[in-house]
Amino acid sequence: MTEAAHLPMREVVRRAGALPGVRPRRFVPLLLPMWAVDVVATVREAHPYDVFDRYLSRAVAEAGLTRPAELAAFFGVEPALVIRTARFLERIGHLRRDGDELTLTELGHQSIKDGRRYLLTRGRRITLRFDGRGGEPVPYAHATHAVWLSEPVLELPDGTVFAPVGPARPLPSNAVELLLDRPDVADFTGPAVPVEVAAAEPRPVWLPVYAVECEDGPLVFGWAVDGPDPYLLDVYRRHAGQSEAD
Repeated sequence: MTEAAHLPMREVVRRAGALPGVRPRRFVPLLLPMWAVDVVATVREAHPYDVFDRYLSRAVAEAGLTRPAELAAFFGVEPALVIRTARFLERIGHLRRDGDELTLTELGHQSIKDGRRYLLTRGRRITLRFDGRGGEPVPYAHATHAVWLSEPVLELPDGTVFAPVGPARPLPSNAVELLLDRPDVADFTGPAVPVEVAAAEPRPVWLPVYAVECEDGPLVFGWAVDGPDPYLLDVYRRHAGQSEAD
């Protein structure tokens, strides 16, 4: 199979040989079993505040000002400006109106806390990826920049054949839920953070890597990082350790 491009062996040999103090013994092309979960999500994206949007939200949240007239008097502006801004914040889910009273929603509070105007977009299709051994989420840079294969087969034009490692362990049924509960969820999903998802069944995928056996321990090279990849090294060790246990 030549459709899925990857680093040629000679490039990995060059990169490993250029590292000071590294003495490679063997280069092993491998396919690590992973999981992909395609979801339809409501995502939260961060945008910069307009100046008055932020001040109006803070006045509602922190100063206890809830009526357009008192907000206009507080800022020394025309009531029409307050009403227009409040309607916009209500439309994007930051304010809730009850008669003449304005209150900040949970999304509005989170936006004020983080200093970013969050917007929710529904129906976004995204793919979340997980390690095939521990079920841990794959960092965003690797999820988006790595080569992913739908079948455990890869042969490069130079004749390099990648051997599959496996099989993967079943992905925990709550893997997506655990990911969304993490405080660092954006490190794995990117700037569009899912806050609510409809998850499909996980599907197996494979991640091609080069394991380089060296005198002082292995290095692992992939597509997403130019040099030795610490994240892929951890994944490789989990797979190697489980294979020995099996």
